[in-house]
Amino acid sequence: MNYILTTLAFFVGGLLPIQVGVNAELAKYINSPILAALVSFLVGGMCLILGAIIFKAPLPTLNQVTSLPTWLWGGGMIGAAVVLGSILAGPKIGALALVSLLLAGQLVASILIDHYGWLGFPIQKMNVQRLLGILLLVGGFLLVRKK
Repeated sequence: MNYILTTLAFFVGGLLPIQVGVNAELAKYINSPILAALVSFLVGGMCLILGAIIFKAPLPTLNQVTSLPTWLWGGGMIGAAVVLGSILAGPKIGALALVSLLLAGQLVASILIDHYGWLGFPIQKMNVQRLLGILLLVGGFLLVRKK
C-alpha cells in the first residue's frame, strides 16, 4: 500500500469534522445553511482555480466538455448535498455521530460500487468479511449515539 496516499486519505478524513464545524458556524453567522454551503463551494472553487494555475493544468477542449455524459456533472451536486446535509445534521447530532453515519453510508455505497464495478472501479465481490465490517461499524455508531 502506498503510505503517502494512505497518509493523505487519513489527513483529509480528519479535515471532514473540521469542515462541518466551520461551515455550521458560518451558517449561524449568515443565517443560512444553503448560503454557507455556497460560500464553502465558492472558496473551494477559488482554491482549485489557483491550484490549476499553479500546476498548469491544461483546460479541456470545448469538444471534450460538450461530449461528456450528462451524469458526470452529478459530482458537484453530490458534493453540495454532502456539505449542506452536514451543515444541517452535524450541529444537531454531533461530530462523532455525523462522521460515523457518513462513514457507514460510504461503506455501504462502496461495497455496492466495488461489487458491481460501477463508475470505473474494478470489481471486488462482496464477502462475509466486508459484511462483518459494515455490521461492526453500524454497531459502533449505535454505541456512539447511546447516552
